[in-house]
Amino acid sequence: MTATQPSHRRGQAVDAAIIGATLAVVAEQGTFQIRIDDVAERAGVNKTTIYRRYDSAQELVLAAILDNAAAEIPMPDTGTLRGDLDALVRMVRAALTDPLGRALMQASGGGPLDELRRRYWAERFELASDLISRAVERGECGPVDDAAARIEALVAPIHFRIIQLAGVAEDPLLAATVDRMLAELPPAGGPKT
Repeated sequence: MTATQPSHRRGQAVDAAIIGATLAVVAEQGTFQIRIDDVAERAGVNKTTIYRRYDSAQELVLAAILDNAAAEIPMPDTGTLRGDLDALVRMVRAALTDPLGRALMQASGGGPLDELRRRYWAERFELASDLISRAVERGECGPVDDAAARIEALVAPIHFRIIQLAGVAEDPLLAATVDRMLAELPPAGGPKT
């Protein structure tokens, strides 16, 4: 970086290096109980640089996971609810089988790790609820009171199969979960559920 480069661009580069280093350390260690020292060394920054941005290692990990999810698991917009849901369940399957996703899902130990997992899923379900909102606007289904809960029910069988049973979520399972959700949605112009 040059001395004439704007400070916000240098800050963005540092942020990106910290996030990238955090993801790499988590993926290598397979745990979210990371040391800030390890991240700082890998990112090429002083640990105080990290602490100025994040209050704790858990906050850093959450930021890195959410940043990664936004980049690697963007909410689909195919133009149809079925297309969006098909794309979403495939992305969820991919995320749950990658080392970072497996570490997130298998993180346990109570306290901050459980909170990390809850916050991650709450944000992802809220974002995914827009898929249903767009479908309502397009007239594909009627209004739904708790779209985030519907998305949660959609991905639960996939999560259970991969994480709890250490299995594989084959395409027929993905299709069945999408079909089930679509069948349970209220019809366009129908009563709100």
